[in-house]
Amino acid sequence: MDERLKKRLIGAAVLASLAVIFVPMLVDKRSAREPEVLRLPELPPAESPRPAMFEPPLLQSEVPLPEPRPVQVPLAEPGEAEEPPADVDRPATATAPRPKPTPQPQQAISAWTVRVGSFSSRENAERLVEKLRAAGIDTMAPQPVDIQGRRLYRVQVGPEAERERAEALLPEIKELTRLDGQVRSYP
Repeated sequence: MDERLKKRLIGAAVLASLAVIFVPMLVDKRSAREPEVLRLPELPPAESPRPAMFEPPLLQSEVPLPEPRPVQVPLAEPGEAEEPPADVDRPATATAPRPKPTPQPQQAISAWTVRVGSFSSRENAERLVEKLRAAGIDTMAPQPVDIQGRRLYRVQVGPEAERERAEALLPEIKELTRLDGQVRSYP
């Protein structure tokens, strides 16, 4: 066979195989543009009525004001003339102003962690975390931090609610890792 004829037959076979693959994709445009919508059956109407407390007329009604309390009169000291009060059951109209309560400063919730170390290799930090967790010490995942342009992975144990509990972990951590940990506030 002639070399040119062989090349033409191979080219024709390649074009035919490409046509078999790509022509169905081009012809079937519906599947690419229009996804099939799944129709769900409608839910039956709820059989139980709504609770009465959610009915609008009940929510819009006025609430009666509470009745005033009677004024309590302190007992007289011995030696003073005891005079019955004029209207004991009548509410006091003029009362001494109550001192405003001083707002208490809100204390932020704080916790304590033991910073075991910072590593330039994430793998080394993760190995230390696994070692501490295997020993039963609650350890956070390594946290990436940037210090002086370098990426480090910080390993911390805790958090603990009390500083004393965090400090009590230091000897155990040193025995396991041979690293001196530092107790730090968290977060």
